[in-house]
Amino acid sequence: MPKLYAKVSVYTAFAVMLALLLMNAAVTRRQLQIQIQKRGLAVHSRMVLLAVDRVSSLLVDAETGQRGYLYTGDARYLEPYHRSISQVEPAIQKLAELTRDNSAQQAHVAALRELGQKKLNELRQTIDLAASGRNDEARAMVLTNSGKRTMDQLRAELSAMRDIEDELSANRDEEYTKSTHRTAYSIYGATLVAIIGLAFLAHYVLLQMRLREEHTAAIREREQWFRVTLASIGDGVLATDHAGKVTYVNEVAEELIGFKAYELSEKPILEAFPIFNELTQKPAENPVQKVLAQGKVVGLANHTVLKHRDGRLIPIEDSAAPIRNDANQIIGVVLVFRDATHDRHSQELLRRAEKLAAAGRLASTMAHEINNPLEAVGNLIFIARNSPSVPPDVQQHLLIAEQQLGRVSHITRQTLGFHREHAVIEQVQLSSLVDSVLALYENKLQSKGIQVQRNFHEVPPITGFSGELRQLVANLISNAADAVPKQGNIWISIVSEKSNGSSGAKLQVEDDGPGVPPENRNRIFEPFFTTKNDVGTGLGLWVVKEVVERHGGSVSVSGRNGYGGAMFSVFLPAKAAEVAKLSTSA
Repeated sequence: MPKLYAKVSVYTAFAVMLALLLMNAAVTRRQLQIQIQKRGLAVHSRMVLLAVDRVSSLLVDAETGQRGYLYTGDARYLEPYHRSISQVEPAIQKLAELTRDNSAQQAHVAALRELGQKKLNELRQTIDLAASGRNDEARAMVLTNSGKRTMDQLRAELSAMRDIEDELSANRDEEYTKSTHRTAYSIYGATLVAIIGLAFLAHYVLLQMRLREEHTAAIREREQWFRVTLASIGDGVLATDHAGKVTYVNEVAEELIGFKAYELSEKPILEAFPIFNELTQKPAENPVQKVLAQGKVVGLANHTVLKHRDGRLIPIEDSAAPIRNDANQIIGVVLVFRDATHDRHSQELLRRAEKLAAAGRLASTMAHEINNPLEAVGNLIFIARNSPSVPPDVQQHLLIAEQQLGRVSHITRQTLGFHREHAVIEQVQLSSLVDSVLALYENKLQSKGIQVQRNFHEVPPITGFSGELRQLVANLISNAADAVPKQGNIWISIVSEKSNGSSGAKLQVEDDGPGVPPENRNRIFEPFFTTKNDVGTGLGLWVVKEVVERHGGSVSVSGRNGYGGAMFSVFLPAKAAEVAKLSTSA
C-alpha cells in the first residue's frame, strides 16, 4: 500500500506540473498572439494617422499654392497646388482603405472626401479667375471666407479622425502592455513551478536513492543471515530457481552429494540431486519438479536413496517447498534433506525388538501351555517306572524318557523365566508417555508431513509397567503413521472414563488412512495377522491387546464415524488388580 501511495503521489505531482506547464504554454502563446495583433493594430493606427496627416498636408499645400499665385500672379507658386491636387483623392482613398473596418472613420472619410472636393473646386475657381485676368473677382471670392470655412471643416474632420485613431492606439498600447505583463507573470509562474517541481524531483530521487540503499543493505543483511542460517542447519539444503537449476547448496548437502557448491551451481536438479528407489534401483520422481508443477510442499517417497559422487547410495528423507515472491509467484524451490541411515537402522532395530518381544511372549505362552501336559506326562512315567509289574528293560526306557522329559520341562521353565519382566509398578502419566513416543517417531511423522492433533484432558495416573504401556502407545502410533498418506492426519485424545465400575483413562488414536475393513476387525488382534505385507509382522496389535488385558483394560477398533480411517480405543483403569498380582509374583 505505501508503494502504491508513493507512485500515485509522484504521478499526480508530475501530472499537475505538466498541466501547469501546458497551461502556461497556452497562455504564453495566446498572449504572444495578442501582442502581435495589438502591435500590428498599433502600426495600422500610425499608418492611419500618417494618411490623415498626408491628406491634411496635401490640402494645405494646395491652398498655399493658390494663395501665393493670387497674391503674386507668379505661376511658379502653383507648383505645390498642381502636385497636391493630383494626390488628394488617392490619399483620401488610401485613408478610406485603411479605415474600412471602422464605421466611424468611414463616416469621416466620406465627409472628408466631400469637403476635399469642395475645397479643390474652390481653389480651382479662384485660380481660373486669376489666370483669366479677373483678379478682383478672385479676391472677392476669397474674401467671402467660404474657402476658410471649408478648410476649417476639413481640419475638424481630420482632427476627429486623429482623435479616434489616437484613442484606438492608446487602447491597443494598453492591451499590449497588459499582455506583456501577463506573459511575464506566466513565465515567472512556469519558472517557479519548474523550480518547485525540480526541487520535489530532486528530493524524491534522493529519498528513493536512500531508501534503495537501505533496502539493498537490508536485503544483503537478510541474505547473509539466511546464508549463515542455512549453512548452520544440520540438514542438507539445496535451492533452485524457477527453471529447476541449482542456486544454493550448503555444506551438509555438499557432503551428502559429494560435489562442491560451485560444481553444482546452475546445474539442472536431475543432475545435481540424483535419487533412486532403494528397492527397484530406478530413478525416483524428483520433488523439485513436483513442487514446480503442483506449487505445494511435497516429500520424498519411501525407500528413496541419494547417489553420492563415489557411487554410494545414502537413504534420505526430505521435503521440498516452493519459494514465492510478493506476487505469490513461484521463483524457485528449497529442498531440505537428511541422511536417514541412522533412523533406518534405529527403526529396523525397533522393529526387530518388537518382533523379538512378540516372539518371546508367544514362546512364553506356548511354554506355559506345554508345561502343564509335560508335568502330567512326567507323573505318569514316574508311576509307570515304579510299578512292580514293569520289566527292567522297560523301566530303563521309562527312566530315559523321564530324563528327556525333564530336559523339555527345564527348557519351558527357562522360557517362562526369560519372559517374566522384573519391572517395578509405576504411576504413569499417560499424556507425558504419549508425548515421549511422539518425540521418538518425530522424524517419521515429519518425513510424511503428518499432522498430529492432540486433545489431552486431565486424567488420573495409570498404575502399571511404563515399558509395556510405552510399547502399547508406540504400536498404535506406528500403525497410524504407516496407514495415513502423505500430508495425512492423526488425532490422539486422552479423557477420563469409567468402565465396569473402574475409573481410568481412555486413549483414542485416529487416522485418516484407508481404515480397517469390517471383515478384518475381528481378526486384527490375532497374532501374525497383518494387512501390511511389506513391513508388518502381525504381532504389534496382538502385543497391544496383551498389554491392555494385562493392565485390566480393553481395546477396540472402529471407523471414524463415516469419515474413513481407523479409530483405536483403549481403556486403562487407574489401578488394575492383575498388575498388582503380577508385581507381587515377580
